[in-house]
Amino acid sequence: MPLLHIPNEFRAYCGGADSVELEGETVAELIGQLAARFPELESRVLDASGSLAAHLLVIQNDTVLRPGEVAQARVSAGDEFRLMSAVSGG
Repeated sequence: MPLLHIPNEFRAYCGGADSVELEGETVAELIGQLAARFPELESRVLDASGSLAAHLLVIQNDTVLRPGEVAQARVSAGDEFRLMSAVSGG
């Protein structure tokens, strides 16, 4: 089952969990399931359209997914995911 690691900044909204197992065929389904399981987290990870919030990145195993890849990225049973806040500057 895919495992999603919860960053420190979101653990308070997930009952302190540092990771959760989720089911889904795409990364977007996993993120949606995470938001459904932890309603207080929903507005922090999803935008108004239900897509991944623009300030977040998803890392699938060792690959950073581009925002447009999250909806179609396929999930395998042993995959590990991390949510990270995007860092920008200049």
